[in-house]
This record gives sequence, structure tokens and C-alpha cells, in this order.
Amino acid sequence: MLEDNFLMWLARIDGISIKKKWDILNYFNTAKEFFYADVLDIKIFCEKNRINIKNILDVRNDIILEKYIKDVEKHNLKFITQNSDDYPELLKSIPDAPIGFYMLGNMPKDINNKVGIIGARKCTQYGAINAYKFGKELGENNVVVVSGMAMGIDSMAHKGAIDAKGKTIAVLGCGLDIIYPPSNIGLRNDIINNGCVISEFPIGTPPYPANFPMRNRIISGISDAILVIESAKKSGTLITVGQALEQGRDIFAIPGNINNPMSEGTNNLIKECAFPVTNVDDILSNLGILHKYNRNDNFSNENVKNSNNSIEKSENIKNLLAPDEKIVYACIKDSPVTIDEIILKANINIQTAQYVLTMLEIKGYIQKLAGQKYIKAL
Repeated sequence: MLEDNFLMWLARIDGISIKKKWDILNYFNTAKEFFYADVLDIKIFCEKNRINIKNILDVRNDIILEKYIKDVEKHNLKFITQNSDDYPELLKSIPDAPIGFYMLGNMPKDINNKVGIIGARKCTQYGAINAYKFGKELGENNVVVVSGMAMGIDSMAHKGAIDAKGKTIAVLGCGLDIIYPPSNIGLRNDIINNGCVISEFPIGTPPYPANFPMRNRIISGISDAILVIESAKKSGTLITVGQALEQGRDIFAIPGNINNPMSEGTNNLIKECAFPVTNVDDILSNLGILHKYNRNDNFSNENVKNSNNSIEKSENIKNLLAPDEKIVYACIKDSPVTIDEIILKANINIQTAQYVLTMLEIKGYIQKLAGQKYIKAL
């Protein structure tokens, strides 16, 4: 049986830290040798390293190992260990690198620079537009966008990279059989087709809050640099920044309105440790990349509207939309409709409605009016 299967078994043992799992590998040489080691040898090691031996012996049998292997096969997953070319070199260098991770899709090659884009789930329109803009322009320059597939900044950054036909990686805080948030099922499929979705957590693991700090160290561990789009003063985003700094990564942040609480975190980062960013060249130059597009082609809603106007002349606009975008777009008429009317007609929650409406507005298909009303722009 392959060593990677035994590594997967080792990674799944509960109640043992990642550091101590690496100590096990260093002591027993391989996970397979540890699996078949004499109980007395395991006991001596566990006593010396303050490990509860029961956590190991309870799962040390062939039936459980076979179950783990079948779980992976059933869901068409790959378990990627440091023996694989798909395990990013940068990730290997962090002190608490995962023993392995589960993957759907294809890991972009190490020759491509990677930038982690992080920020608030409940972002403002300013944050959403910039997440899409920077995700798209990084993707256009062959930079892989790494994020967590959460609502808000994460989703917009992934979407920008995908629309640029670039590569993107989503790192999840749950098992890969769980789509979280559920409304991102279409985005998840697009990410798999343009990169990969990965998780350190095995099949069936719910998105527990405690999982996300662990997830975040992988986002920063994979990335050459981190870009913070929008963050409040106290935010989980800042945990990722702290991990990235410990890993020696550069931090970039987009300045925000000094009167907006959602920009307090990013503005403080600029004062303390982050490079201020106003366009993608600020990041590309740091990575040693020459921007291949004309800087005069600045992103704006108007530019997107103009380009989409030409598209509609030859192609039905609905064919360009994701499934959830089609549903929401169908609810918007030539006369203004409120967000409440859209939620009722589309039978969706407010978070999904806000996300989809922002995407449609960024693409220039709809226009936002006063009083949370929307109208078709095309």
C-alpha cells in the first residue's frame, strides 16, 4: 500500500497537533512504519512526547484505513502529500505545514506567482469592486489568486480571476464534500475548472469556526504575498495577516474611507506593516512582473458596461451568466425593482441577493438606484 495512504491516516488522527505528527514521522521514518510499529515502541514515544496513545490505537487498524481510502475514491478526491509535485513548495516551508490536503481540480504550477486575497465577508460595494478588479488583473498577468471561497471579498476575487481566464485556488475550512456557503456551488465548480479547491479537513468535516484559523495559515502559506481588500478593526482577516507575517510574506492593503468602519483594519495595517496599494502594478512590481496591459485601461463599471454592450449585440446576455445570476437578472425589469422584490421573486436570502446583484452591477448588466432599487442597464 502506498505511503500516501498511511500519511492520510496519520493526518486524520484526532487529538494530536500537526507539530507532533511531524515528530512522529521524524522518529518512525514513515507513516507506514508507524502504523505497523510495536505497541511498546509507540507507548514509549507517546509518554515521552505527552501524546494520548488511545487516540492512536483506537484508529490503528486496516478496516479504518480502507474506509479512509474509499472515502477519497468515492468523492473523486486526491490526497496530496509532500511526496507529490502538486504540494506547493512555499507551503512546505511553513513550521506547521499540513501532512497533506485533499484536492479537487488541478494545482497551478509553482512557476506561477500566487497572491492571497482576503477581506470581509460582509464587504461594501467598494470592497467587492476592488476584490473583483484585483483578482481579474492578477489573473490577466498569470498570477494565481488564492482565497477561501467565502462570501464577500473571497468570492469576488475568485470570480475576477476566473473571468480573466486565470488560475485560482480556494482553501476551505470544511471537508470537500461540503459546499460552504451553499450559494457558492456554481463558483466552486468554476474554481475547480480553473484551478483547484483544497482542504486539510477530511470528508464530512463541518465548517466549524475553529477550522478557519487553520485554513488561513494555508492561504498565506501557499501565497507569495497577501492582499487585504477590506477589513474591520477586529476581524478574522487580521489573523491571516499575523500568520502571513510569521511566514515572512509581504502584506499589501487597499486604503479605504477613514470614516468607514470596514476600512479601519486595512488603514491600520498600512500604518503598521502593509504596503499601500492603489493599482495592480504595486503588487506586480514587488513580484518582479512587468504589467502586460495598458495602464490606461483602468477598471470601472462604465468600461465593463461598454464592453458588455458590444457582447449583447451578438449573443444572448443570459448565456453569459452563472445560474444564480440568471435567476436574479430575470427578476429585474426596465422599471426599478427593490431588493426585497428580487428576494421574494428569486426565493433567495439577502446575502445571496446582495452578492449576485453586486456581480451583475460590476459586469454592467444592471444599475443600482437610490433606495436599494435596481434596473436593467442594457
